[in-house]
Amino acid sequence: MKDTYSILFLMASGFLFAQEKTPTFREDQIYLSIAYPYFSDAPNTLIQNKLSYTFSIGFIRDIPINSQRTLAVGVGLGFDQATLYNNTLFTQTGNKIDASVIEEGYKQNYLRMQSLAVPLELRWRNATETKHAFWRIHTGVSVHFPMQLKSHAKTRIGQVNTTILPYKGSVLRWNVHFGFNTWNISIAHDMQPWATFNASNKEFNMKFTKIGLIFYIL
Repeated sequence: MKDTYSILFLMASGFLFAQEKTPTFREDQIYLSIAYPYFSDAPNTLIQNKLSYTFSIGFIRDIPINSQRTLAVGVGLGFDQATLYNNTLFTQTGNKIDASVIEEGYKQNYLRMQSLAVPLELRWRNATETKHAFWRIHTGVSVHFPMQLKSHAKTRIGQVNTTILPYKGSVLRWNVHFGFNTWNISIAHDMQPWATFNASNKEFNMKFTKIGLIFYIL
């Protein structure tokens, strides 16, 4: 009987020990991203100037898929806004969009895009339960649902022209984020155009690429 109790005690101890050693950490995160966007598919006459920028914020739910929790799937929800300063003035007359290259006389001119984003990622990190500074690589896609795509121009005398451009439906974007601890590089590329339309005998097929930094807050 004593031998039986001893065996049961050892089995229970081993089970509890194994439970204690099983990692339980998860990288649920708020993310912030600042990046430089540029046209990856547009007419040669559409040229960027000044310092364009994009800002992103959102939340990622981390779902580990191996026992060490070094591999995970991430799914989330975010907001993305990009402002691209350029040399092309868009105006609308009726249902027609006109595009003309700005020669002079304008104080600022930019395209602004806003969208809701649903990221889906495959995530790797060499983290442990107690190791909070580690390498990571996240890659995957995000589905963007456009909220606004507009052209804004302001002359030197204060006249403002705002044109809402005909954006398409949802846009699929490829993303990769990699780095160590706080500092992470972010690269994103549109796999579909935000807008496709003809203006002034030119076809505008607007796709964008952005490169910048992404920060994670646990």
